[in-house]
Amino acid sequence: MNYDALIVDFGGVLTTPLQDSMVAFAQTEGIDVQDLIRAALAAYAGGEDDLVVRFETGHIEEAEFVQHFAARLEEVSGKRIDPEGLLGRLLSGLRLEAEMIDLLRRAKAKGYKTALLSNSWGTTSYPMDLLNEVCDVIVISGEVGMRKPDPEIFTFTLDQLGVEAGRAVFVDDHPGHLKTAVEIGMTTVLHRDPQSSVAEVAELLTL
Repeated sequence: MNYDALIVDFGGVLTTPLQDSMVAFAQTEGIDVQDLIRAALAAYAGGEDDLVVRFETGHIEEAEFVQHFAARLEEVSGKRIDPEGLLGRLLSGLRLEAEMIDLLRRAKAKGYKTALLSNSWGTTSYPMDLLNEVCDVIVISGEVGMRKPDPEIFTFTLDQLGVEAGRAVFVDDHPGHLKTAVEIGMTTVLHRDPQSSVAEVAELLTL
């Protein structure tokens, strides 16, 4: 099958796994990582979490979010959590995956359209100069008022690229996001590690 575009997630795909950064944060703060996961990722495990959804869609500012999130962490962990610089501390363990960045660069050099499609916890963790170099389109949930797995953010990204769903490959580390992509006709790759994703995408796009 022929494709025209490669679309990728950011956290956990273009970066090292988010869970690694969360483990480091939990250790530094002296809290149980499972308490952190329950506080942070309910919206990604089929639960309701209005605070995270509103933040990821840009309906509340970071300053308000960290106050509420720190209070939530304190409630579940029993430990005092300083809201000042909270997101920076939580995400400080993320590192860019050079192989995945190079994959985007190779795809773009071969004529494929490339895009980032990311649910955002703030904007400071995005290396925008690099992303603008390797991506034709950058869609960040907090800037567009939509978030994965809602179909609207996928169709918005495709429209920005000028590509039909069936002509796009989407890489994400969350099965729920891939499910929506499949439902609208995209080809998907579940990211487990850079080596397997690079191999699978390279085969699909004949890189």
